[in-house]
Amino acid sequence: MAPVLQRGIARRWKAILAGIVVLALLAAAAWQYREQPVTARPALWRLSLGDRHAWLFGTIHAVPTGARWLSPAIASAAQESDGLVLEAAGLEAERRDARVFETLGRSAGLPPVASRLNPADRPRLAALVKASPTVLRDLDGYESWAAALLIGAAANGQGGASSEDAPEARLEKLFRANGHSTTGLETISEQLGLFDALPQGDQDALLAQAVTEAADAPRQFGQLYARWAAGDLGAIEAQFLRPLDQSPRLRNALVDQRNALWARRIDKLLRENGRTYFIAVGTGHLIGPKNVISSLTQRGWKVERVQ
Repeated sequence: MAPVLQRGIARRWKAILAGIVVLALLAAAAWQYREQPVTARPALWRLSLGDRHAWLFGTIHAVPTGARWLSPAIASAAQESDGLVLEAAGLEAERRDARVFETLGRSAGLPPVASRLNPADRPRLAALVKASPTVLRDLDGYESWAAALLIGAAANGQGGASSEDAPEARLEKLFRANGHSTTGLETISEQLGLFDALPQGDQDALLAQAVTEAADAPRQFGQLYARWAAGDLGAIEAQFLRPLDQSPRLRNALVDQRNALWARRIDKLLRENGRTYFIAVGTGHLIGPKNVISSLTQRGWKVERVQ
């Protein structure tokens, strides 16, 4: 593969993960955050059952560049843990994961993306492509779900969102530097496969939403980060989950079913291993009526919020 093309794929893939799952940063810098004043207090829980315990951290997949969120409580919990559990592990294997996205997200003979939108949204799409040509090049070759993720990534990138400073990236580097393993609750193929399996109508709805909301993405991102940093779960639920009530199939496929699956896998992992794990998943999966915490409680785990 030509170096220029390789660099282009890498840039695009980093942007994609900024919208869904995230990449990497230096572990040393992450630990230095412990010694700096940190005012952010994102939600952290302690799980316990008998003589076993673990930590459950609600993440956000992108933060403002340079954001300091590693509070003393989070740093202490991570330091005492023997292993890290993320939504999907191995996020630094960019070329491999890019191939998964390209394989699932592209199809031959697709109609142009603009034709899949209402006429009123087409000028917005043209403006987005012009503003982010690297991320949105060759957009017509992508299925609607993949085009929606690319558009969302481009919009978030314009708003100063950084996946490199986000929890998953820093935590994965941190645990690796200390010789600890990272486990994924699902693979990149499983994660993207959920989008790929959506009915065409739901995919087109995601595409239309991505185009319509792109202009307001920086404001929404700033609002979401402030609420996450304050640990305001009620406000996050109102912003993240309640809009999905209008699309029950999307919510079931992308949130509720995954929550149930993750709870089963977390329960099995914690019961079968004597290790202390630090589990970090999107905050949206820890709120709402069918969240991971509720499922773990039903399985006998005591869950206490400690931050």
